[in-house]
Amino acid sequence: MRYTLATGLTLALALLPASSGAAAASTGLYQVEIIIFQSVAPPAGEDLSANAEGRGFSGQLERGTAPPALLRRLDASEMQLGGLASRIGTAGSWRVLAHAGWIQGATDWPQHAGLKLEDLGISVPGLSGSVYVERGQYLHLGFDLRLGANPAWSLSELRKVKFNEKNHFDHPGFGVIAIINPARPPKAP
Repeated sequence: MRYTLATGLTLALALLPASSGAAAASTGLYQVEIIIFQSVAPPAGEDLSANAEGRGFSGQLERGTAPPALLRRLDASEMQLGGLASRIGTAGSWRVLAHAGWIQGATDWPQHAGLKLEDLGISVPGLSGSVYVERGQYLHLGFDLRLGANPAWSLSELRKVKFNEKNHFDHPGFGVIAIINPARPPKAP
């Protein structure tokens, strides 16, 4: 059933046009936008309470490193995934839990210090966790999320990403679609 959710979202992503234009010169800041969604009916035939093995974190999260700088949250008019969030919300199989965007710095790879959901303006009952942006030779984006209780579902994954590509992070019962780009430098006064 997990692949049904992923397959449906992959199709939805394929139908969404890519954003146009190249980003301005690198400022060391990144514009991140995410949609967190949940299956309306939990998939049958899978143990959703099983702890998923963290992919990419090597089991070491929050090593005491300071989190990256959060410059500001984005307004809805600055976000690219609004149309996709609407389609997910009206598809009937999923419901959108959160749609948010912000501009932040990155930690050095592999520090694994993230921004808490509440710091990003995401307040959903039963949803907790952090978002990670790390820069080394490659740019990495990751999530360590928990949804629900008794048992909580977990999604923990960090991976290399490219600018302006829609990335899908999934658990059989919920998931994240994310896009990251270099932040444009602030306009001069």
